[in-house]
Amino acid sequence: MPASYTLLDEFVSGGVPSMRARKLIWVGLLAAGVLGTGSAWAVSDGGYTNSRNGCTGDAYNSDAPDRAEPGCQTFVFKITDGKHNDVWVGIPETADGKRANSATVCIDLGTGRQQCTRFDKHGATMLPPRKGTPRNPAGGLHAYLGANDNLDGGEHDSSSQVDNGPSDGGAIQANVKPWTLKTWLAALQGGDTSTLLTHPLPVADTGFGFCADGFCFSAQTQRRVAYQGTDPSKSRDVSNYDGVTWDPESCSGPDDTAADCGGQPISYWEEQNGTTYVEPGIQIYEDPDPQGSPIGPYPITALYVGTCGFVAGGGGVNATASPFTNAAGQLVSPTGC
Repeated sequence: MPASYTLLDEFVSGGVPSMRARKLIWVGLLAAGVLGTGSAWAVSDGGYTNSRNGCTGDAYNSDAPDRAEPGCQTFVFKITDGKHNDVWVGIPETADGKRANSATVCIDLGTGRQQCTRFDKHGATMLPPRKGTPRNPAGGLHAYLGANDNLDGGEHDSSSQVDNGPSDGGAIQANVKPWTLKTWLAALQGGDTSTLLTHPLPVADTGFGFCADGFCFSAQTQRRVAYQGTDPSKSRDVSNYDGVTWDPESCSGPDDTAADCGGQPISYWEEQNGTTYVEPGIQIYEDPDPQGSPIGPYPITALYVGTCGFVAGGGGVNATASPFTNAAGQLVSPTGC
């Protein structure tokens, strides 16, 4: 392949882009597109949740590649107060190997009527109006865009042993929550530095992140859960690898047997993990979910800069031993989160 060969050339030549090329393209589009929690996390960016996309945890399991769950959206953009959606755009989940082929746009401005239009290969079709939902002023205002790699030709990449959704995707969100001002002022008056450092902004917050092939990026203005394992005794920040025993590189959602995962099924590795957080600031890190499909180096070298301090290293880039070096070879300077 010539050095000048690009992802665009794959389309111009009429060929089918590689899986890696397609994933980089749609992740890039998600990152460029919009600026603005459920019971299970999968995409470990701290923003995407199955429930916000209308999906259950098993909607994208690789052992059911032909499944397309009714109501489950592989792409969602909505402006909502938590119960009422003013604007909603959705692209439904497709079966594995089937490209996204339709989109629906709904508008409900609180007039008592919701109007939706479906777009597909036949053009635009205005659907019969439906009864709207009442506004919920106490719920604040929220903008959310969430997408996963089912956009990549209908990919189903999660494991039925875990049932927590796809491993690759991302989300952008912005929230206005006036009721948080009281909690923030109480923390300020009480000198609760941990709360202030993990939630530095009152009333509003925003965030953007994505994971693709084990590589994760997240920029947030407050602490969020990135990934939830099943060990209640463990918790850590995504960028801090201290004490982490990584599942084998060959282990992933579609490859979840003991033969793939170092003599243990993927559920074993899920049980070794607890709550994993993204913190206010910018972080680059290895996907903590054993369903991730890392392409190497594995784990990637982590970086965090934000209100909770500084982390750098790991993944083969080891810092010199010092009072600030952890057992994973990372420089860690915490602030008290």
